[in-house]
Amino acid sequence: MSRIDDFIKEGLSEDRTVLNLRDKYIGLRGTMELMTRGDALKDLKIFIYSNNQIGDEGAEAIARCTHLQNLETLTLNHNEIGDEGAVLLAKTPYLPKVTHLSLFGNVIGDEGAQAFAESEHSKKYIKLDLYKNQFSRDGIKALTESPNLKNCEELEIYRE
Repeated sequence: MSRIDDFIKEGLSEDRTVLNLRDKYIGLRGTMELMTRGDALKDLKIFIYSNNQIGDEGAEAIARCTHLQNLETLTLNHNEIGDEGAVLLAKTPYLPKVTHLSLFGNVIGDEGAQAFAESEHSKKYIKLDLYKNQFSRDGIKALTESPNLKNCEELEIYRE
């Protein structure tokens, strides 16, 4: 059994709808391996994957994963995700049911903020947490004025 399989066994809820792999420092290679585990991912509704050092390439692996079709909540806080990863997450058709997306404490700039503002997929968000990222007032303006985010009940964008 691989390390990824051990993490899944440890973090998957009994009903197979929640996978909590927070603070496991899995990294890019582990993330790419994890995204091939269709049996473990296909029934997920909540995926907590904060603080795993995945960067843009890990975000790409998640954005391109075809096993997350039932996912409703995706938490990717503190993962060193920048604009490239944010753009892919904003545009992916493979997360059709995600209504709660948290990217708190990453390094997303104006390009990533603009991608979420312009994406048709953003219309489904009830909560979009982009708190403590790197975008400027331009990114904040794009997000707050986006017609695609007008129904988002919780848009977290404050930057300290």
